Amino acid sequence: MDEGLSEAVIAYLGKGRSSFPRTDEDAVATLAGAVGRPDLLATVKALVAECLAVPVDWTTRSLSEGGREAQAVMAERHPELSAAALEALYWTFTYNWR
Repeated sequence: MDEGLSEAVIAYLGKGRSSFPRTDEDAVATLAGAVGRPDLLATVKALVAECLAVPVDWTTRSLSEGGREAQAVMAERHPELSAAALEALYWTFTYNWR
């Protein structure tokens, strides 16, 4: 598990600090310096974009089901992410697809 990356995903999306997903590059920059990963912001942005691009058959899925499907795909593709980071991606996916 990559705790630094997982924390950066959560911080970037504002999970736990905002009532809706948002992008907080400054929060990731602070973490990047702390964990010594200057590429952290680019990695987080790529993960969010990848999650939002997961194809879902909306004719057979509700918003929640589609979000869980995207979350499962991301968990399979990125086992380094924590459950909390995957939940933040689910939160963002469903917010953006509503």
